[in-house]
Amino acid sequence: MASTTRQARSPRRPDRRQRIDAYPMPRPDRAPVPRDAAMMQSRTRPPARTHVRARVRAHTWDVGVFGSVLLLLVIGLIALFSASYSNALFYQGSATFFISQQGINAAIGVVAMICISKISYKIYARFYKELMILSLILLVLVITPLGTASKGAQRWLFGFQPSELAKITVIVCFSYWVARDTQSIRSFKGLIKPYGFLLIAYIGLLFLEPHTSAMMIICGLGVVILVAGGMRLWYFVPIGIAGAVTLTGFYFAFDHVQERFAVWLDPFSNMRDEGWQGAMSQIAIGSGGLFGRGLGQGMQKHLYLPEPQNDFIFSSWCEEMGLVGALLVLLLFAYLIFRGFRIARAAPDKFSCLMATGITAKLAIQTLMNLFVITGIIPVTGASLPFFSYGGTALLMQLGEMGILLNISRYARVDTRAEE
Repeated sequence: MASTTRQARSPRRPDRRQRIDAYPMPRPDRAPVPRDAAMMQSRTRPPARTHVRARVRAHTWDVGVFGSVLLLLVIGLIALFSASYSNALFYQGSATFFISQQGINAAIGVVAMICISKISYKIYARFYKELMILSLILLVLVITPLGTASKGAQRWLFGFQPSELAKITVIVCFSYWVARDTQSIRSFKGLIKPYGFLLIAYIGLLFLEPHTSAMMIICGLGVVILVAGGMRLWYFVPIGIAGAVTLTGFYFAFDHVQERFAVWLDPFSNMRDEGWQGAMSQIAIGSGGLFGRGLGQGMQKHLYLPEPQNDFIFSSWCEEMGLVGALLVLLLFAYLIFRGFRIARAAPDKFSCLMATGITAKLAIQTLMNLFVITGIIPVTGASLPFFSYGGTALLMQLGEMGILLNISRYARVDTRAEE
């Protein structure tokens, strides 16, 4: 009896399998009830995050940039032939001398632009040192007997202008250095090395050619990239004061500087010498009126306007197409610059953002400089008009830079592209 009672009181240890089955199962007609509604949403979709990393997969390039570049290139070829056939026939013996060479360069440049747009922009950060060394070597060689002189300037090396390579080198190097160490541009010591050293090297070599417009463009590109990278704006105060003092000293120290300033302010005062270019350019622009004389009907290009195929090609275009034609071209340039800065804003990283900013700034600075020269706002410096002026090196480099810009647009952030 005792053993029987002890066995009755001691509970039986349930089997493990029975223990697992003993848990209550949910009813088949009801889903398990979560603690709150947030838990239910968490099971169906992931919770929304405040900072979502944008996708940077490659997609199609910016159609607006590609279309505007092609349109400017076609208009530029038409304007070049109309402005240059008189000079080409008189000096070269063939009316199609300039347009035939420029057409070949344009075809090669378009193919190069499409090919470069397929190459990742990150490759330029890997070879920035080699690019910098190559550009410096070419700038040294161009001032040696190997360089070719023309009209008082020695800027060509076997038909190639190293200054064009120096411009894109400044964009690549400055963009890489700022993206690698943003804090370096927040102190004078960080600005001097390496940014200041590179600019001083380029300016010194370009001064020996001489090539004033290239010096101005390179300095402008450096400033734009540094400001976009986060440089303090009050740094411009001592730089501006030093520049003003230097310019004032040059003005009072050299007589030829005073003469150039006088001719710049009034080009008609010395039309037989230094004022001829500015005076003829303003006459051509003013003769166009509202609708122009008509394509091919301009008068100043017939051995009156100097370099109608180069620096003053837009003066000839204004004479033939008038204010309406000039505004249409300017709107195309403005649209291309707008698209370039939009690509920079949507760039996937800081290096590509600064690269796109520099390439677009180069287009804007060079366009404005050419327009300021032909209208007399600034002295004659020799700045060409992108996609219009005759020159194989400049055109090929400009189309190559547009290829880099198109490649950056292929990696633009999805959220920014959705805004369009």
